[in-house]
Amino acid sequence: MMKPTDLKNEIKASPAQLRYADTLFYGALLGFVVMLITYALYVLGVLTPQIPLDEMPRLWTHSAAAYREAGNIPQGWGWLALVNKGDICNFIGIAFLAALTIFCFLQLAVGLARQKQWLMMVIAILEVLVLSLAASGILVAGGH
Repeated sequence: MMKPTDLKNEIKASPAQLRYADTLFYGALLGFVVMLITYALYVLGVLTPQIPLDEMPRLWTHSAAAYREAGNIPQGWGWLALVNKGDICNFIGIAFLAALTIFCFLQLAVGLARQKQWLMMVIAILEVLVLSLAASGILVAGGH
């Protein structure tokens, strides 16, 4: 009978799994660094905020819709037009982290195509399409 430690030594990740993990690791690290930099730009006043800092405590008690309205912030991907504002540029790192899984699946699909694993490649591409459609904002379902 194998010991659990022996089993760990026998399990090997495939090259595709290792590339996915590396992309996810370094992408998450990059996203975190971008969030730190954009936060510093905001806090240090390098970029003027869309909503003045002294207004924030008053707006925290309201809904996201009221916050957007008070700051004249467009819904959905409209925030990209305000990316030069200190409080909005923070979304760059967040959006990058949210899209990271899509990048990982794209890379995975390419690797699977090179290995001629067509069914798995199609599944990876379908995953990219579903995630991209969800992120696009085309499918809006009430609520928030």
